[in-house]
Amino acid sequence: MPANRKSHFHYKARQLFCEEVPVGQVAEEVGTPLYLYSYNSLIDGYREVCHAFSKLSPLICYSVKANANLTLCRILATEGAGADILSGGELYKALQAGFPPQKIVFAGPGKNKEEIEYALRENIFIFNVESPGELRLIEKLSRQLNQSAKISLRINPDVDPKTHRYITTGKRENKFGLDFDEAEKLYSQVKKSPLLEPVGIHFHLGSQITSLQPYLRALEKILDFLELLKEKGLNLKYVDMGGGFGISYEEGKLPLNIMDLAEKIYPLIKKTGAKLILEPGRFLVGPAGVLITQVLYKKNRGKKRFIIVDAGMNDLIRPSLYGAYHQIKKLKEPHGAGSPEVVDVVGPVCESGDFFARERPLPQITEGEYLAIMDTGAYCFSMSFTYNARPRPAEVLVKKDQWWIIRERETYKDLIKEESIPEELFSSFRGSPSSSKSCSARPLGEKKALSGPIPFTKLQGSGNDFIVIDNRSQFIKNGPEFSRTICPRKIGIGADGVLLLEKSRVADFKMRIFNPDGSEPAMCGNGARCIARFAHLKKIVGEKCSFETLSGKIFSQVKKNRVRIRMKDPSISQLNLEINLGDGSYTGHFLDTGVPHFVLFVPEVEKIDLPKMGSRIRYHGKFQPEGTNVDFAEIKDDTVRMRTYERGVEAETLSCGTGAVATALAANLVYALNSPVKIKTGGGDLKVYFQKSGTHNFTQVSLEGKAEVVYEGKWEGEVSQCSKDVM
Repeated sequence: MPANRKSHFHYKARQLFCEEVPVGQVAEEVGTPLYLYSYNSLIDGYREVCHAFSKLSPLICYSVKANANLTLCRILATEGAGADILSGGELYKALQAGFPPQKIVFAGPGKNKEEIEYALRENIFIFNVESPGELRLIEKLSRQLNQSAKISLRINPDVDPKTHRYITTGKRENKFGLDFDEAEKLYSQVKKSPLLEPVGIHFHLGSQITSLQPYLRALEKILDFLELLKEKGLNLKYVDMGGGFGISYEEGKLPLNIMDLAEKIYPLIKKTGAKLILEPGRFLVGPAGVLITQVLYKKNRGKKRFIIVDAGMNDLIRPSLYGAYHQIKKLKEPHGAGSPEVVDVVGPVCESGDFFARERPLPQITEGEYLAIMDTGAYCFSMSFTYNARPRPAEVLVKKDQWWIIRERETYKDLIKEESIPEELFSSFRGSPSSSKSCSARPLGEKKALSGPIPFTKLQGSGNDFIVIDNRSQFIKNGPEFSRTICPRKIGIGADGVLLLEKSRVADFKMRIFNPDGSEPAMCGNGARCIARFAHLKKIVGEKCSFETLSGKIFSQVKKNRVRIRMKDPSISQLNLEINLGDGSYTGHFLDTGVPHFVLFVPEVEKIDLPKMGSRIRYHGKFQPEGTNVDFAEIKDDTVRMRTYERGVEAETLSCGTGAVATALAANLVYALNSPVKIKTGGGDLKVYFQKSGTHNFTQVSLEGKAEVVYEGKWEGEVSQCSKDVM
């Protein structure tokens, strides 16, 4: 662990404690293997970095790859950290954890189109670009989205940090970054582009670096290059020197002295006039975690002694992958003068590489006792997997004398939740569960008629009505066609949309939404409340649940007929956006609350010609190609009265949940209305809750209102089903 940081794992009354909690108590209650984290160790690590580099006031972006647990990330985001990400998934998790997009830097040599597009839409801070092809793709997507991008080029300075060869990233033979000649040419291209803004330069040497010299050698090269760029008229605002700060895994081996590093680089960075960006990961979270495991058996083979524990290389792969050293401690403090045993500590996985220590002298260990594998907060759970069909461990956070499970232990059921067996494959086999069913394979794309009866429940949330169907068995395969058939009010059931409840890999279930025109929006606030109530009524979930949408994961709580959902953090696309409709200019506010909304405050909302004006704004050129939902709002006595023209419905709806959220947040920004904001719609009342950090950043955004059953029934019509699978 870092030399100056106090350890929050210590013995008291011969028992190992994490802060003020006996570790053995948690192990007994939660079971093992188990990852256990110290809140105060994490906080201490972040503040140590802040203090060491305080004269440079850096932007500290936590390296999410080290450990992406949402609670740990939220702690650092609350402290003021940004995030260093390497994938679309890490961007999603970073946003869910509460890192502001304006503090997110996106690195990595293999960003794909979807990831770049996602990052552009979220308006992240900087792309650390690693190849000419990547730069071309960012520029192309920026043009398509009419969105500028801040660019920093990642330099490979060809400096050897003298760490394990698998975790060096700044040597010529590594796949990362650009050489100086190539970077010089690309900076010229960036400077000429109207869509790309050259703001920084980036390098990252590797991981677990314990010497100052690699950083100083790399910085010297970078600063010489910056001087060359200045001569060409390019002054960069940021120098991002990555992270890789090493910690002390082994007693007697010193960590990187970050106070010395800060002192050495201060005059170098100050000379450039640029702001420093740091990307620590291991240094913050590594010493904050331990892996708790129970001894299953002891086994001797001649002079060789094995301690077999219930954790395996699938839980902690670093020793097997890197030959990494982790101290191993007994939860009961050793005492007396007993001689240590020289043992191999190994796991149950069917691989000879499944070990945590080899030929390690340890105090006498007995079957059934618990061991703590130290300094496992970084690159441990984040690299875990399910080899040998072993579920991944639980994660627990301790703060003083309290503790919480921050990730449940996976179950056997979790191991197969992403898999499905096409039973038609086995229908001809004797004894197959499907053998009694007649079935024939059809070519891809062939249509069949879906005939009823299909059970459904019609629910409404503040006047937004939906046909809700449990589609976990996937008997509705063509959602757009199904919605176009049953949503019309005169020839179908009649609704503002169809909600299909389906299986999810990442939540309790997945919600798919289809508008009457067959389009599939990413999110619907009132629909989300209705499907949560439906899932609770059908005993699919309890009062609390999470479900997946195209815009991200939603959390809900049902209390009788009232449902509160926590939505993804919104993005403020543009305040005070002026648009011209031919008869004059109108100024509104463009927000994304899962789907886009243009909010226009008016003196009297009832006097608006909503069908005409809403349609013109919805199809306005500024919002193409996707268009936007349009919300007209009037504020009176701290309450917002609103009407919505809804994209996909192509008409006014009595209520819109995502629109209510967009309107409430705009009302806070423009008229300083505080949480909760009361919203009155044509279909009923809603409340929008939120927390605010900074000027325009909202977190913990929730929507609350009634979700009521209208009736239940069975659809007995026919729908043309275009199958995407061989049936």
